Amino acid sequence: MVVTRDDVARKAGVSPSTVSYVINGGPRPVSEATREKVLRAIAELGYRPNAVARSLRRQRTSILGLIIPDIINPYFAQVAQGIEAAAFERDFTVVFCHTNYNLHQELTYIDHLFVERAAGVIWIPATGDPAPAQKLMQYGIPTVVVDREIEKVSFPSVVADNFRGGYLATQYLISLGHERIACIVRPVRLSHSQDRLQGYLKALEDNHLPVDERLIASGGYRLENGYQSMQELLSVDPPPTAVFTYNDIMAIGALRALKEKGVRVPQDFSVVGFDDIPEAAYSCPALTTVRQEKYEMGAQSVALLQRLINGETFDEVPKVAVGVELVIRESTRPRP
Repeated sequence: MVVTRDDVARKAGVSPSTVSYVINGGPRPVSEATREKVLRAIAELGYRPNAVARSLRRQRTSILGLIIPDIINPYFAQVAQGIEAAAFERDFTVVFCHTNYNLHQELTYIDHLFVERAAGVIWIPATGDPAPAQKLMQYGIPTVVVDREIEKVSFPSVVADNFRGGYLATQYLISLGHERIACIVRPVRLSHSQDRLQGYLKALEDNHLPVDERLIASGGYRLENGYQSMQELLSVDPPPTAVFTYNDIMAIGALRALKEKGVRVPQDFSVVGFDDIPEAAYSCPALTTVRQEKYEMGAQSVALLQRLINGETFDEVPKVAVGVELVIRESTRPRP
């Protein structure tokens, strides 16, 4: 069924001209409440104003939207630095949209970027929900996904080799003599988290070590989640002697939990993180981690997005893979 502007107007309880004002802009101001009603109706009905979309392509702004889940995590800050620098070189202005891992905020920002005629979007998904991807496709906004891939939706992407990172971290711990190795992952089925987990499992398999499901903890993504997950892992009998965590932030939380329990790192227990944020080198002890080239990932995403904005077509959906490397510091040691 074709959804028209009149359908949107009826759904939102406004006039068709008001819908046009919200989409195109106009001389008459529209209240924020009305604007939200129209955007909600557009989203719910799946309205795609083709004529307007053509107009937007001709009259696009120099704005790039950066949809980012967590401005507190230094990892995302470094990715954003790379994006901003590369965008500035290309005469784009970046608008930061912080979702705080909230699906509603994510969807709302996409609506606003469409209305504000953003030239393109660089998106770091907050959840595994398909709705934001569907909306970006519906609006026809050139989009590049960073740090993860979206199931069943083919967006160009810039990602790290997360599987290799998980494998390197676990293999290194095994080389130190550890056999009871725990893993803290995110609970949602985002590709990068699952790839790191699969790398961990593959290293165990290649070394003929059994998988103990009790040693795979599902946490969130922040300090307190690493802290809580480590507390749970220490209650397993027999306990692990090492852990590989989803990111450095959670690893630092895990270090705190180990210290409170009187477990010495690295004398009694080894910890490996992922990302190599600046704080990793200054934690106590300094954190062994898997380094991603975060700034480079941001810069590569802008270069790829510009190709989309310029109308370049591809035989296959582009995927730029950025390498990873193990950085050995003080939080790991051979098993006593």
